[in-house]
Amino acid sequence: MSGKPTVYVYELDPATAAYALTGIHHDRLTLTVPFAVDVDLTAIDRL
Repeated sequence: MSGKPTVYVYELDPATAAYALTGIHHDRLTLTVPFAVDVDLTAIDRL
């Protein structure tokens, strides 16, 4: 374990009503759905 943040992103599949993994982000979280998100995950632990 590196001690750095890891974000797992899931999306609901309407056909199966189940969540599916769509990405694993380590340094930067960038999404466009359901809205635009851009987070520098390396900056979370900086003081």
